[in-house]
Amino acid sequence: MLDRTLHSAKIANPSLQYATGALLMADITDFIHPHLKKVRPYVPGKPIGEVRRELGLEGEIVKLASNENSLGPSPFAIDAIIEEAKNIWLYPEDSVFYLKNALAEYHDIPIETIVVGNGAVEVIYLLAQACLGPGDESIMGQPAFMIYEIMCQMNDCTKIGIGHPDYKNDLRKFAENVTDRTKIVWVDNPNNPTGSYESRSSVKQFINDVDGRSLIVLDEAYQQFVDHDDVCDGIELFKSGVENLITLRTFSKILGLAGIRCGYGIMHPDLAQMLETLRIQFSVNSLAQAAVLAALKDKEHMEKARRMVIDGRKYLYGEFEKLGLKYNETQGNFIWVDFTHDTRQVNEYLLREGVIIRPGWIFGSPTCARVSIGSQYENEFFIEKLIKALENGAGKRKAGKSKVVTS
Repeated sequence: MLDRTLHSAKIANPSLQYATGALLMADITDFIHPHLKKVRPYVPGKPIGEVRRELGLEGEIVKLASNENSLGPSPFAIDAIIEEAKNIWLYPEDSVFYLKNALAEYHDIPIETIVVGNGAVEVIYLLAQACLGPGDESIMGQPAFMIYEIMCQMNDCTKIGIGHPDYKNDLRKFAENVTDRTKIVWVDNPNNPTGSYESRSSVKQFINDVDGRSLIVLDEAYQQFVDHDDVCDGIELFKSGVENLITLRTFSKILGLAGIRCGYGIMHPDLAQMLETLRIQFSVNSLAQAAVLAALKDKEHMEKARRMVIDGRKYLYGEFEKLGLKYNETQGNFIWVDFTHDTRQVNEYLLREGVIIRPGWIFGSPTCARVSIGSQYENEFFIEKLIKALENGAGKRKAGKSKVVTS
């Protein structure tokens, strides 16, 4: 009789489900905030192991999807991790004192302005948690680093996406859309995924146009790969007295330490103190702190990684031009390529050939792809497989000369 009653109730209200012990309760997802059900999950670049399992590949696989440093970490960092490993039974130093002190000295800034996180992404999460909420607006490029949009969704904030036909952040339009509801403007410089950059003059003008009405976050995850003299340096601007400016940096790229997650933000000390209050305790693990401190001393390794990327850019530019493909000149360790048609077939063909790239539909640009710059061997391996993909009809290419979008 009880089972029949419960069954009838479930038919009358499909949201009701059976629970352990034949008790009736609401759908478990009813306990989740409604706006969180709309969050678009972050889609990471496919790991090598996952591709090998899914496709049953046994040969070589080259990953050019997540802007990792193919050179790997400095030997200094590896030695530091091995030395620190014996202490992992202890909690890490939550204040991250020694790393903050090294960064304060390196940038010539007060230690109170630095927030170190489990990757720069943790600092992004903390900024959004502290500053965004229902009724607020947040401005970003379209496309841009997808975490910015996810932060809006997670905090029930309205996203204002500003597109541009040349895949370049349009700071003039950003400023035009700032209102009294705007809390954060996200500017990834260089832009991820397009690689375009903002000059000092354009950022300074943007700061003047915003006139303190919003926080401005300059995400400079790829700053160390910049080779153009005019690219803005957010830390120098902050030091000049721009109080509403936050600059983000990471150790995942130039130091090759993506696997241990460590990054930082530089901002007004009052905001930094708030973020430290919100930060999960011990979020920066002891191995990461030791590895970064050691790697920062290896200037030769950093320069080698930088040179690998700059040389790789030139090689890939030339190969894309031979193939008649459009691309953005980049200031990051990746290149944004426009195939002028949906790239799904190209992406699937490359996966089967052992090459992982970042398809553009993830960023809302289905004709494009983001290709990380690897070692010369990896770059050549990718081009070899790309030529095969195009020759075998992976997508319908439009004939014509290549178009370079300069930034």
